[in-house]
Amino acid sequence: MIYNKVDMMKIKEKRSMLYMLAAVAVGFICAVVLCFSRYQVELRSMSVEQAMDYEVLAAVARNDGYTVRDAEQMARESGITSFAVYETTLNKLAQRGDISLVTALTARLYYPQLHVDGDTYTYYLVGKPRSEEDPYFDEVKEDLVARLGTDNVADFSDSTGRILGLRGAMPDLGDLNLGILSADANHIADMGFGVILRPTNYADPTKEDIDGFFQRVDKIRGVTGIMFVGKEVLGYSADEDKRNELLAYTAKHMTARHIPFYMIEAANQLQYDQQDGMYTLADLVAYDTARVYAMSKDELDKVTEEEGAMRFYISDLERNCRVNLYPLYKRPLHGMSRTKRTFDYIGQASAKLLERGYDLKKASIMPVYYPQELLLALVAAAAFCGMLFTLNLIFPLPETVNHVLLAAGIIAGAGGAVMISSPLFLQIVAVGCAVCAPVAAVLLLLDKYSQKKITEVIGYKRVITDGAVGLTAAVAVAMTGGIYIASLLGDTRFFMEFNFYRGVKLTFVLPLVLTAIAYIHRFPLLGGPVSAVEEFPDFVRRFLAVPVRMGTLVIVGLLGLAAVVFVGRSGHTAGVPVPGIEVAMRRFLENIMFARPREKEFLIGHPAFFLMVASIYRKWPQLLHFFLVVASVIGLGSMVETFAHIRTPFLVSFIRGINGWLTGLVIGISVIVAIAFLRYLTSWLGKQVSHDN
Repeated sequence: MIYNKVDMMKIKEKRSMLYMLAAVAVGFICAVVLCFSRYQVELRSMSVEQAMDYEVLAAVARNDGYTVRDAEQMARESGITSFAVYETTLNKLAQRGDISLVTALTARLYYPQLHVDGDTYTYYLVGKPRSEEDPYFDEVKEDLVARLGTDNVADFSDSTGRILGLRGAMPDLGDLNLGILSADANHIADMGFGVILRPTNYADPTKEDIDGFFQRVDKIRGVTGIMFVGKEVLGYSADEDKRNELLAYTAKHMTARHIPFYMIEAANQLQYDQQDGMYTLADLVAYDTARVYAMSKDELDKVTEEEGAMRFYISDLERNCRVNLYPLYKRPLHGMSRTKRTFDYIGQASAKLLERGYDLKKASIMPVYYPQELLLALVAAAAFCGMLFTLNLIFPLPETVNHVLLAAGIIAGAGGAVMISSPLFLQIVAVGCAVCAPVAAVLLLLDKYSQKKITEVIGYKRVITDGAVGLTAAVAVAMTGGIYIASLLGDTRFFMEFNFYRGVKLTFVLPLVLTAIAYIHRFPLLGGPVSAVEEFPDFVRRFLAVPVRMGTLVIVGLLGLAAVVFVGRSGHTAGVPVPGIEVAMRRFLENIMFARPREKEFLIGHPAFFLMVASIYRKWPQLLHFFLVVASVIGLGSMVETFAHIRTPFLVSFIRGINGWLTGLVIGISVIVAIAFLRYLTSWLGKQVSHDN
């Protein structure tokens, strides 16, 4: 295999590149320190709150023939720690038998003491007689006045009964959200469960409305968090002049009571279900927030109890969710009622979480954390040095240029991290690390192998040993880039995904492109290497003039399809579905490993690295060598990109990379052994045929 050494100066002969490596080493030490600090923060966030909707559970349990007390006990045994409580409505209270809601005509006929005359009030709310305790009437009255105004609500109660006159029209009046009733919430607390409040915003909120809500909260015991319902958080106003003041007022109340803000993860697993004012409120409460995973009932009904449990377990493990809001199954199956099926999958999820070391209690709140500025500046400066080093691996630059760029990169990196200190700047640096690390890893090893004087075909045993050592070295370089990313983006804004890593698809595609460019600069892929930019047009012309066979078209088509799947499966908005067999494989790996490795690593990239070594040692065709070199970048790039998922705990990302490396070693060695066996078998069969003839 011909290797171009023209203008490819050895690193040891370029002092500037040694400086770059020294800077990268210093930056790596700083990055490790920051990652350890991040790990300590994440270690304090190991409590998961297991929650359900209380009202739905009670209704389903009654339909299945259980008492509410039975359902509560089953919930406790399955691992449920909290119940979500919603605002009530007049219709709900009437259905429960806690009030009567009657028309004016009915009131005249059955409540003559009201002296109903005319159409002053269209409906009347009748509570329990004075001789009985009524835990709801007074709070319902407060809520109706707050929602309808004093002109539309009148109290006709006397020494014998509790009665309200109401102005309004059905069905809106009956379905109007009132408030969360303290009696219902306190019943849950008295049973030993936490209470998650789920209020809605007011149509035109005022400070008095917000005060009223929190006065009600003060009557409720065991409140663990607030999870708003609807398209707005409490205090959000369409009036821009009032909006920030009201949101700040809501935040003040929440902070004073130490009530965290529970935010539901979006369906695409990126950030959160959109609610107006949510990010402003999260900032105002100093990120006293927790991420909630909530699967829809329709989605739950599509999967088995085992898969339902895994969905929640994985969300806690990999996406930093600390509240699980479990839906109930919509239908019975396999001889199990809806209630039994529901608590079956919840129990499985709870068991997995406990086995993993999580506590099932009030949700952990991630402490506010930002990296130490000096260390962050050193890491950012070193990251620029690493990018410059990679650039020199692709297109070597003169020493004078390198020294200038080296100084500029250090100043830009350190200065940007301290003076700009914006998430966007840190993301740009992180993308640079994600792109350059896998490219540098492959090119360093490629140069190492290609510079060897191979005069004859080398055996498969040497391919395996050198491939294993080489892959380990490449993984170490790639992991260095990943640790840089984990330290650069390791702060609360990224932990809770108020900011997130952008450029996922770029991270996958650009390393492939840069590696391909570096390859044609080194090797005579089509007649000769491209030693300068001016020679690239001639290379393109030679490429377009290559005769194409049908077999080549098929191979290119398959590679193109693989590329579409490869890129399409990346990111959160991928349109390429995951086959059922792959889902089954993922679940198997998730059950037997601490962190499941990524398929792009152990099934594609790492085995391709072994084949790349084989193509050099066994003198395979140059074009095949090219494709294998590019393919080997896939696994290393995936490993680096894993660390860009900052919501995933650092330890999980690190072990995932290690597991990908180890499984990749096993599969890569197995592929080489299989090739060696097939070669031996075909050779033996060929000899037998020749002997018979």
